[in-house]
Amino acid sequence: MWMLFGISAGVLLGFYDYWTKKAMIGNGVVPVVFWSSICGALLWLPAFFPVTAGFGFHVDVWRTGFYQQGVILIKGVAMTLSWLLAYYSVRELPMSFSGAVRASGPLWTLIGGMVVFGEYLSPLQMATVLVSILAYYFLSTVGRSEGIHMLRSLPVFLMLAATILSAVTTVYDKYMVQTLEMPIYAVQAWSALHRCILALLMLAYIAWRGGRCRLNWSLSVPLVGVSWVGAELLYFFAVMDPLANVTYLSIFRRTSLVVGFLLSVFLIGEKNVLRKAIIIGTIVLSTVVLIVGK
Repeated sequence: MWMLFGISAGVLLGFYDYWTKKAMIGNGVVPVVFWSSICGALLWLPAFFPVTAGFGFHVDVWRTGFYQQGVILIKGVAMTLSWLLAYYSVRELPMSFSGAVRASGPLWTLIGGMVVFGEYLSPLQMATVLVSILAYYFLSTVGRSEGIHMLRSLPVFLMLAATILSAVTTVYDKYMVQTLEMPIYAVQAWSALHRCILALLMLAYIAWRGGRCRLNWSLSVPLVGVSWVGAELLYFFAVMDPLANVTYLSIFRRTSLVVGFLLSVFLIGEKNVLRKAIIIGTIVLSTVVLIVGK
C-alpha cells in the first residue's frame, strides 16, 4: 500500500506542478506562496475544532508541546524556502525542464536514506535508480535546443536548491513519523499553519520594502494549495509504513513529471514532444522495475 500511496502522491503532484505554472503567470512568487498556503491551511483548520474529536483526523491543540512545535517548524521553514525557489524556477522554465532538474531528488534522498535509516539497495535496484536519474538528465539536455543552458541559468540552480531541500524534508518526514512517532495529522496541520504564517511574514516584508504584493487571482491559486495538501497526506500515509523506503518514494513522486508533461503538451504547448516522450517513457519503465523488484 505504501507504494500505491507514493505513486498516487506523484500523480497529484503533477497536477500541482501544472497549477503552479498557471498560477505564476503574471504574478510574483511570494503572493502565490502566501495565498496558496492560506488555501492549504484552511483545509486543515477544522481538525483543530473540538467538533472533530470523533474523527480520525482531529488534532488536540494541547498535546503538541513547544518541542514538537519546534520540530514541525523546521519542516515548515524548509518547505517554504523550497517553494520560493521552485516557484521562481517553474515560472521561468518549461515544465518538462524544471521537472528534469528535480531528477537529482532521488539521489539526494538516497544519500539521506542511507545515512539516516541505513536503506541500501541491491545492485539491480541501484542500477534502476541510476537509469531513472540519467533519463532525467538526458531530458534536461533537450532543453538546450530551447535556449536553456544549465551552467548559466539561475532558475536551474534555484530548482536544484529546491530539490535538495525537498529531499531533506522527505527524510525528515520519515524521521518525525517513525523515529519520533509524531501523529501525521498533527504534523501536517501544524506545518500548514506554520507555512501560512511564514508566508505572511515574507509578504509583509516585501510590502514594507515597496515590492509587488498584488495577485492576479485565478482558480489555479487555490488548487495549488489543495493539491499539495492532498499529495502530502498521501505521502505521509506511505511513510507511516515501517517498510517504506524513502528512496523509492522519491522515485515514485517523480511520476509528477509524466503528468505535468502531458498537461503541458495538451494545454500549454510543450516543444520537442517526441524526444521528451521517449525519455519520460524510460522514467516510467524504471518506476515499474522498482515496483516489481520490491
